[in-house]
Amino acid sequence: MKIKSFSTIFGLLFSIIGIIVGIWIAYTTTNKDYNYFYIYSGISGFVTAKLIAKYLIEKKKRFNHTNYIIAAIVTGLISHWLCWYIITLELNFRYWILGEHFFSQPIDPLLGIFGVFVFCLWSWIFVGWATILGGILSIYATKWIYEKNKSTMHNNV
Repeated sequence: MKIKSFSTIFGLLFSIIGIIVGIWIAYTTTNKDYNYFYIYSGISGFVTAKLIAKYLIEKKKRFNHTNYIIAAIVTGLISHWLCWYIITLELNFRYWILGEHFFSQPIDPLLGIFGVFVFCLWSWIFVGWATILGGILSIYATKWIYEKNKSTMHNNV
């Protein structure tokens, strides 16, 4: 099966970066709350990369180095916010639906839209460089796979 979408390839490759960073965080922290962090970072990585590449590059047909770098950097930064917001949603689900009680009530999901930026600041400082470099690596690997895939499809016609 060949993937024809540039944004899907980028999403899949960048989610690997999110999973790697998430595993590193899960296994270097002493807090057990981070044991499944790689799931949130992988999901947020895929969704962010897929949407940014789709709307910044694919829909506008702007396959150029400037847009690749912009998409990689924005993806590397925004994926942190989405990761922390997904965690906020999950904590609210566990608190309100499953009845699990923590040391305090989780932040309201609407306030969490802005509140998770506090967590983003710390994650940008500590691993933002890795997600930005991972975004650049992922987008150029995507470019290579996508172009190879397109040329293979044209040769088979």
